[in-house]
Amino acid sequence: MSTNVVFLAFPDVYRWKFVTLTRAAESSRRARETVAQWLTDGPQEVRDDAALVVSELVTNAVRHVPGGVRRDWVDVQLGFGRGFVRLEVTDPGVDTSAPCVGEEDLMAQSGRGLRLVAGLAVRCGTWRTGHGCRVVWADLACAGAGDL
Repeated sequence: MSTNVVFLAFPDVYRWKFVTLTRAAESSRRARETVAQWLTDGPQEVRDDAALVVSELVTNAVRHVPGGVRRDWVDVQLGFGRGFVRLEVTDPGVDTSAPCVGEEDLMAQSGRGLRLVAGLAVRCGTWRTGHGCRVVWADLACAGAGDL
């Protein structure tokens, strides 16, 4: 399977919008609503793709990252670059390696969401902060993103 996952090459993102959500069952919905509001003036296709991508990334953070003291949050960021928007979801992190994109088996119980994200994105990947938090990101093509 060929994927478009990138780990080091980050294009310039020059303007950011940011929200911290409490990790809960409604976090994905709140993230979708927030990103839709941020992209109100953007093309409908980009709004739809961004809503799906942020929903998948936040859902993964809520489901797969252990909770605990000072671990009840997830950050959502939207950045604007030349011809793309970047979605980043940061969570408290886990001790395992990078998130796993599922096999081609469409009946597989995990990894389908990240495969979907990779299919919608022109670039995507993950990195860990110096504090052990995990950032999962995806760039979506968007002509005129700098004007939104």
